[in-house]
Amino acid sequence: MLLTSQAVFSQQPQMLATDPNRVFVLGVADAFDGVRAAIEKAKQESGRNYRSIIVQSAGEQTDAPTRMLDSVIDRWREESAGAKDTTDQSSVFDPARDVTILLDVTNKKLAMRVPWSMELASGLDPQTLKAELIDKVFVPRAKDEQYDEGLADLIDATEVWVKTKTNQTQARIEAARVFRTRTLPIGLSALLALSGLCAFFLLRSRHDQRMHAARTKLAQFKAEVVALSDLLDSQQERHRMLLHADPDFQTPMHGLTRSAYDNVQSAIGRYRERWLTLMDIWEKAEGRIDSEWFLGTATADSAINLLASTAASPPLAEVTGECRTPLDMLEKAHEKARELSIESAASIAATTQRLDAFALRGRSQAVFAGVMAEMNRGLGLAQQDLESDPVAARGRLDGMLSTLSRTVDQIESFEAVDDRREKVRLQADEIEKHVGVKRAEGWLLHELGANPDALIAAVRKAAALAADVLDSGETAVAQGHVERAEQTAAEAHALLAGIVAARTKVDELLPSCRARFELLSTQRAAAVDSIAGMRALYADCSWSDVATNIGKADAGLARVGELILAAQAASNLAEQHYLRAVAIVEETMRQEDWIAACCAAIADRQAQLDRLKISLPQRSNAVRNRVAKITEQFKQQRTDRVRANERSQEAVRLLELAEQGLRLPLPDLLHVMQSLEAADTSAARAEDLGTEDDRLARQAAEDRKETENLMRRATAWYAEGVSADVQRAAAMLQEAQSLLARQRYEDSIKSSAEATRMARDAYAAATAEADRRRCQRQQEIQQRQMQESFARLSRGLGPWVIQLPSGSLRGPDPWRSMQAPRPLQQTPSAPRTATGDWSSRTVQSEW
Repeated sequence: MLLTSQAVFSQQPQMLATDPNRVFVLGVADAFDGVRAAIEKAKQESGRNYRSIIVQSAGEQTDAPTRMLDSVIDRWREESAGAKDTTDQSSVFDPARDVTILLDVTNKKLAMRVPWSMELASGLDPQTLKAELIDKVFVPRAKDEQYDEGLADLIDATEVWVKTKTNQTQARIEAARVFRTRTLPIGLSALLALSGLCAFFLLRSRHDQRMHAARTKLAQFKAEVVALSDLLDSQQERHRMLLHADPDFQTPMHGLTRSAYDNVQSAIGRYRERWLTLMDIWEKAEGRIDSEWFLGTATADSAINLLASTAASPPLAEVTGECRTPLDMLEKAHEKARELSIESAASIAATTQRLDAFALRGRSQAVFAGVMAEMNRGLGLAQQDLESDPVAARGRLDGMLSTLSRTVDQIESFEAVDDRREKVRLQADEIEKHVGVKRAEGWLLHELGANPDALIAAVRKAAALAADVLDSGETAVAQGHVERAEQTAAEAHALLAGIVAARTKVDELLPSCRARFELLSTQRAAAVDSIAGMRALYADCSWSDVATNIGKADAGLARVGELILAAQAASNLAEQHYLRAVAIVEETMRQEDWIAACCAAIADRQAQLDRLKISLPQRSNAVRNRVAKITEQFKQQRTDRVRANERSQEAVRLLELAEQGLRLPLPDLLHVMQSLEAADTSAARAEDLGTEDDRLARQAAEDRKETENLMRRATAWYAEGVSADVQRAAAMLQEAQSLLARQRYEDSIKSSAEATRMARDAYAAATAEADRRRCQRQQEIQQRQMQESFARLSRGLGPWVIQLPSGSLRGPDPWRSMQAPRPLQQTPSAPRTATGDWSSRTVQSEW
């Protein structure tokens, strides 16, 4: 490519950085006047120079136009630096302002570079330059081979883009200035005015609320003060007219009545002075409310606090309690006292009548005589004071009625206890009568501890004690004696009924006990025959535990015979100890049940041995087939271990022992049954262990295989010169294989799991090390690039921008490489050159 560029340059005049010509045509016809006009127009409007290079071919490489343009710009930069003081600067190449374009006609490629300052100010980075200007403006013209028009349009579009971006920047600056100088001050002023207006309305709203609350509170206070004044006036008038309007007060008052009348007068005077104080508070609160200014709330709040104080509380309830209520009582004192006098006299008469009825019960009323005398004396005193002091008379009568009510309650309790005492006495008489009837029928009723005469005597004694205690006025103690008498009477009645029920039960159960005794004797003989039969067919140890039941049955039968004779003796007509007879009969029934259980155990054992004699051969064949099947399975299975084989051999031994027991002349069938059950259990356990061994062996093999595949993948991994170290995992996997061969399946599974963990840890460590090396290599590359860039910065190559408080400071670019970029690698030091390629969008045959 460089050779081709040199060949092109050697055929045309030399392109110099100081050449005033802005369009260089090499190898093609010069038909680019439109480009020169567009460049001149841009120079006049913006002062920016455009340099266009049109060549026939820049080379066959993909980035040949870029390389050529970069080499030209580098040479121009060096020439312009040398001619800075000797040449007119208007025609010298300025890398900070001039835009350069290179067109490769043959290969249909275009390269374009804009200055770094222009890229920053207008946003014309390589991607935007290619997508928005080259592809949209130049490429459509170039496809029609209108290179002159395409380049001119590209220059015009670039100027329009830069102008648009500049206008937008200036518009933003102007908008910021207008915001700072106009919008913000006006907005702050409006906000301040709105805040003041809001504050005014808030203060006014609070003023209205507090004034409304104060006026409402004052109106409520006024209503209460007026109500207090009306109440005092009305009570004063009632007090004044009481002695003149009520004919009951013709007799002069004295005592409590006079004191109540005088207290009302003093209370009215005291509360009238309180009313005057409330009127002063009324005036102060009303004055404070009227003096409040149109936005204030302090005076209204003080008025509310004044009206809410304790001193501003009208005592309506106190006036009612100390004036109205006493006056109501005085107005009705005579009528109420007369009513209570009549009621008290009637109650005393009724109570006296009830006490007079005590003589009919045989009880004494001396306990209540003193109370009744006090009631009569108090009634006389109240009637004497009724006209002159009705309040005191009413109080005396109220106390009398309360005392009389308590006395009536005591009389009712007295009568209730006496009624219960009389009832239990009648029950004792009835029980005694029933006992007499039974004895007349031939019942002795003299059994020790079951004689009802003692209970009847106890009932009568408790009833007599209750009567004596009642006459002395101790009602609670008398009630206790009555309760004990009721309980003793209930026991006597139950005893009598129990004796009758016991006789009935003895008469029913004793014959059945005798019949069952005879039946048990027959069962005992059958049990003896069963023992003889088992002795002839089976070993002694299979039935010896029930052989002693014959002796137990004989002892039980002897005991039952004695109990039956004792029951008969206790229940005969000469003794009539029926309760003892019932206890003996119940014990006889329990003994007979025990004898029946002993005989039944012998019969059950014989039946069990007979069933085993029939079923055990079949059970033995079934167990033998199962053991043979398991033994054959273990011969074919290679994964079974010692425990399974031991269980299988144990089942064989137990089966042989059971078959030997069956072949004896007198077999012990119970022991044979136990041996067969143990053999069957051992066979089942051997089968379970064999199945478990096979499962564990398969699992161990699968885990080892899976671990081996994982290690193979980890071993095959390689990156950044790092591979996974799986030597420890391989050793652990080898140990798992060894354990599997030795049938240590659980340990093999654990070793496989440990090998898997080690392989994964090794893989994770290797990948982490590879990532670390990759990051380190990238950091080293970036460090070399930074060193190269700062070295170029020291030589003053390329634009750079530093943002300072006073503005932007521009200078050389530290990121552009000193040499042309490599064709197959893009790094951060690549030049900021945009390249457009439209050959892929053209059909070869169309042009």
